[in-house]
Amino acid sequence: MDGREVLLGRPRLLPEQGVAVPSRVEARAAELGTDGGSVVLIATDRQVAGMLLLEDALRPEAKPTVARLDQLGLRTVLVSGDHQATAERIAAELGIREVHAGLLPQQKVEIVGRLQAEGRTVAFVGDGINDGPALAAADVGVAMGLAGTDVAIEAAEIALLSDDLAKLPHLLGLARQALCAIRQNLAFPVGVVVLALGLTTPDILTPVTGALLHKLSSIPIIANSTWLIAWGAKAE
Repeated sequence: MDGREVLLGRPRLLPEQGVAVPSRVEARAAELGTDGGSVVLIATDRQVAGMLLLEDALRPEAKPTVARLDQLGLRTVLVSGDHQATAERIAAELGIREVHAGLLPQQKVEIVGRLQAEGRTVAFVGDGINDGPALAAADVGVAMGLAGTDVAIEAAEIALLSDDLAKLPHLLGLARQALCAIRQNLAFPVGVVVLALGLTTPDILTPVTGALLHKLSSIPIIANSTWLIAWGAKAE
């Protein structure tokens, strides 16, 4: 750069390239690294010139989303390929008590399998290539639509059209409401059939009125299903 040699890398890279790193710089880098950040040293013309501290920035909606999931009775687990210190710092900020860090893709799948073996239904949220196997192994895989890789989106059952984490509690609520509507839509026609059979015995219900009752019974079912659209819009 402008005729000068500039080297950037982790603290262990510089000695490998013949750059002497002062002990005070090594101590400071180790101190910052234990706080969960990634330290990058800068050397100019074979002399240490500076230090960069890189940290993951939490999405503003991340903490309230985790709190909302806890309120809904869900167990939230952080599964990450990052260093243990970084993952623990993020988990502490989010209020997540269970952390698994430094994992390879197959190890993430093993975590999902272990939770399923406990009898739990697992929803895995991810956006990277390394998340693909875990997304496929989970009962429900949720990929972040905008930031997510093609592999993650292909492996997941659900792809969020936006990368807003606040959609997750809404997604759960909508799923529960949909299941409730399905049960109601199954129970209602059975009830109508039982009622029709009861009215047919004393000749109160004729074939014509029975057919009419059968057709009209579809209206409440359609209305009940349409209500999900209004519920979803209200939740937004």
